[in-house]
Amino acid sequence: MKAIDSRIRRLQGLLLPDNGQPHRLWVLTEAGCALALELDRCVDILREGGFLPSTRFGVLDFCGIPDGLNAKELETFLRKNGEETRGFVSKTAQVSLGVLR
Repeated sequence: MKAIDSRIRRLQGLLLPDNGQPHRLWVLTEAGCALALELDRCVDILREGGFLPSTRFGVLDFCGIPDGLNAKELETFLRKNGEETRGFVSKTAQVSLGVLR
């Protein structure tokens, strides 16, 4: 029993950094913009694709998602472009800051 308990604690240390404290995600969306799927489902899709930040505090930027996507199109967009949602500076903000050329 001690061996199993030790292995479980070691795995928890690997999978849940920061002494088992939960990960926190902040989700950025545009005001007044309604997505075809609930935010929880969008996060689940990104989790399935391996696109969630691995740090304790992560930011998902949904401001770059095109308007007018239905549920199937939104899911396809997130699966293909999930990497673009990680971070906190949208492309429009990067252009205004002069980051993109």
